[in-house]
Amino acid sequence: MSKTKKQSLLSGAAILSAAVILVKIISVFFKLYVANRIGYDGTGLYATAYNIYTPIYSIALAGLPVAVSKMVATLAAQGRFRDVKKLFRVSNLIFTLAGLVGTAVILLAAYPYAKIVHATDALPSIIAIAPSLFFCCVMSGYRGYYQGLRNMNPTSISQVFEAAGKLVFGYVFINLVAGSTLEFADRIPFLGNMIDDRASAYASAAAILGVTVGSLMGLLYLMLRAKLSRGNGITREMLENSPAAESSRRLGKRLIVLSIPIAVSALIFNLTTFIDNITVQNRLAHVLETDFDKLAAMYPGIVEARGFTPDSVSAFKNYLFGSYDMVLEIKNMVPTFTITLGLAGIPILSEAWTQKHMETVRASVESVIRLSMLIALPAGLGMIALSDDLLFLLFGGSAANAPAIPYIAPIMAYYGVSVIFLALDQPLVSVLQAIDREDVPIKAMGIGAAVKIVANFVFVSMPSVNIQGAVIGSALCNIIMVTYALIVLKKETGLHYHWGSLFIRPLLAALASGAGAYLTNAIFERFLPSSGLTSIHWRLTSDNIACIVGVLAAVLFYAVALFAFGAITKEDVIMLPKGRKIAKRLEKWGLIG
Repeated sequence: MSKTKKQSLLSGAAILSAAVILVKIISVFFKLYVANRIGYDGTGLYATAYNIYTPIYSIALAGLPVAVSKMVATLAAQGRFRDVKKLFRVSNLIFTLAGLVGTAVILLAAYPYAKIVHATDALPSIIAIAPSLFFCCVMSGYRGYYQGLRNMNPTSISQVFEAAGKLVFGYVFINLVAGSTLEFADRIPFLGNMIDDRASAYASAAAILGVTVGSLMGLLYLMLRAKLSRGNGITREMLENSPAAESSRRLGKRLIVLSIPIAVSALIFNLTTFIDNITVQNRLAHVLETDFDKLAAMYPGIVEARGFTPDSVSAFKNYLFGSYDMVLEIKNMVPTFTITLGLAGIPILSEAWTQKHMETVRASVESVIRLSMLIALPAGLGMIALSDDLLFLLFGGSAANAPAIPYIAPIMAYYGVSVIFLALDQPLVSVLQAIDREDVPIKAMGIGAAVKIVANFVFVSMPSVNIQGAVIGSALCNIIMVTYALIVLKKETGLHYHWGSLFIRPLLAALASGAGAYLTNAIFERFLPSSGLTSIHWRLTSDNIACIVGVLAAVLFYAVALFAFGAITKEDVIMLPKGRKIAKRLEKWGLIG
């Protein structure tokens, strides 16, 4: 592989990674706004709709985007550009059909699913998100095609359009519905008698409708780009020199066969997530129905503030699940950053593995693990140390959400421990794929998923544990998957894990960062006026100001501690996009050896 190609691959990974991070940040801000605007009652319904949408979307696609990308890349490398063009048309037809079928499945499954999870108030949200599946399926065909041509810009830009559309239109729709009398809801046939909490149900549906419009915007951008661009990088000369294309039927068959092994992994993961969410909600509803008084005694602040009674089990369940889902949203920010490390490392690992340069393989694997730890450890410690402060900063301004914070703060702290394994999971999947062991994530996922589902039934069903039991299942699943991956990597590559550099030094740097944050937070809480600071549009309490300054201090202390403890190496920096340039600069400053 040429030097130029290696640079283009890393550049592509960097572009895609930057877009993923930006999109995730926009999505988190949107979810925070939704939670504070419509409360955990509506957020629980929002999450319920997403939980049926995500697995059906994944099943509808079932590995097809990756298969398109691989086929396009292979055909382009062989100079078969007529096949590339025809494959684009064939795959678009397949994606369109998959989108139509998937949308129909969501609409047909909406009521049975809502009944199983005791959330018929989620029906408007499920209906509102159904068209998004069609738009996203068609959009995935375009994305797979462009990625196969090693052009990550269309995918990245379409993701930003999608996220921005969700944010803007979701904001508009929520405020239109929240500001109305909701009388229109009574005019919707068949739904009127099924909805109990109309305000939460239709506010959640309004937020979800923003997601649907956002996906339409992403698709329109890709369709317009494909129409306006000349050949999408394929010139008339390239087509003229290309051999005759295969039949559409033959290309379609090859595409589906290629997608099968990729699909298996996606199906296991998303079906597991789907079943996981069903079991958590179902068991939680069961506990509330059978032992309401015990849970009411565990959550007195919530019951008093929200007025929940044995007759409002469904609303209580939605509120608890919505508050839990917001903790998940914060926790899931961490792997958003570590997944990019696996993407950036794939080209280096793939080439080294193919050429049997095992020293490079081992060094690259260690760098991926160490860099993941450098992100996960301070994030996890921050979630443990500042769980209450962070949640009050994000949700304390909402009278509907504030009562839940003292009860979900421990869940966030528990996830602060397990996030270390979650952050390692996806980078290790990328590493295993690079060394041709795609089977390992499938096996690990199957075992971890089974443990997770059993744990949900056991722990969430316990009245004394309830929603907090979901943390146990997730943690066990991630530990099993990461442990299995590390064992296989050791066997395949002969790697001897140097725990001092992989874990001890990053942990010392993270502890220094945590101590700096804690001290800064305590000092500011002590000396700031109790009234906080007031401006025209919002109010910051002294605790919130101290939390923000503490987080900023943590970043500063961590940056210094990384180099002071030698937790980051030259090889780690080189693994990053434009890493060689950064490494030279750091060497010049004497920060790395």
